[in-house]
Amino acid sequence: MKNTSLIIITLGLLQISLSSEASNREKLCQTTVDCSIGNTLVTSEDAGKIYLDGAYTGLSTPNMLNLSEGEHLISVGTDAKRQYLRREVTYKNQPLEIHLNQDNLAEPKIWKALFVGVPTSQGQTELGQCNTSFSKADLDDGFEFFKHNLKQHIEPFSYNTVKWQVERRDLNAPAVLSHNPKNDWFTLEPEQGLAQLSDIKPGQYDTIFYFWREQQQDCSFKSPYFGLAWLEPMSVETNKTGYVTVKFNPEEIGVKGRIDQYLNDDPGVWTHEWLHVVIEQFYPQRGVNTPIAPKDKLILHSAQAYGYQYPWVDWYHDLISGQVALGKGFTGIGPEALLSCSIAQSAVGDCNDTN
Repeated sequence: MKNTSLIIITLGLLQISLSSEASNREKLCQTTVDCSIGNTLVTSEDAGKIYLDGAYTGLSTPNMLNLSEGEHLISVGTDAKRQYLRREVTYKNQPLEIHLNQDNLAEPKIWKALFVGVPTSQGQTELGQCNTSFSKADLDDGFEFFKHNLKQHIEPFSYNTVKWQVERRDLNAPAVLSHNPKNDWFTLEPEQGLAQLSDIKPGQYDTIFYFWREQQQDCSFKSPYFGLAWLEPMSVETNKTGYVTVKFNPEEIGVKGRIDQYLNDDPGVWTHEWLHVVIEQFYPQRGVNTPIAPKDKLILHSAQAYGYQYPWVDWYHDLISGQVALGKGFTGIGPEALLSCSIAQSAVGDCNDTN
């Protein structure tokens, strides 16, 4: 008798639940959503942007999708919590209502970063060989600036499908800079930058970031760039690791003061260099639909062609989240690509090759 009662109660609760869902759908269709424009109503516990099969639709919840028969991935990047909710569904020519909540929260992909502080940079200038140096406090400030970009830009822009694990290692010996007389650039090439990190193996880090001083008193390694990123992270030259070198000129106001200027005027400088590593070749070679660069331009330097304005943070957001408008659709990396493969995984052949 107890079992029979339990069945009756369960069926009664199910009927109430289904009735409640139907009532909620009816209210939404009458007041918020035009349910005649599609066959699948998508809602979420927190409002957000709707993705279909990994591509941004341009729609926000609640809204309708028009699904073809078969298997689909429906996901939502929430606006407030910056979470990525995803669910696989099967459409069989019957109206669907898909509600996404914490049960559908995607587990983030771990990305591993190594920050390398360069206490002394050495190079041959017109005045002869000279050195620039950072104090431990200077490098600490640079490290906090670096982590700020990872935590305040890349993670939330990806709807937290990227989760950074950050390590730091300061060099012991001076880093020897290369000089190109054709363009008069000083750079910290991978050959010199990685020389003191010979123990690092492919797959250990996704990207290594170097931070060194451009100018100090009469010693100047001034060159017309803030940072440089090597565009092919799977190269043997970079030990199958993303490679970024950032030169920093504190000028007269000191490292902390100069960082505060960047945070006010151009806060995404570290994000910019990481994007070069992943969007120019890495994800396009994996079949990800990224923006088309105008002739003789890199993808990341094409912001104005897509209607974006300095200081470019909105551009970085849309590139990472896959929300750059292109024709009738959208392009960029997107959460599914970020979840499928990191540089470190690719270096050891451990990617989810679904693209």
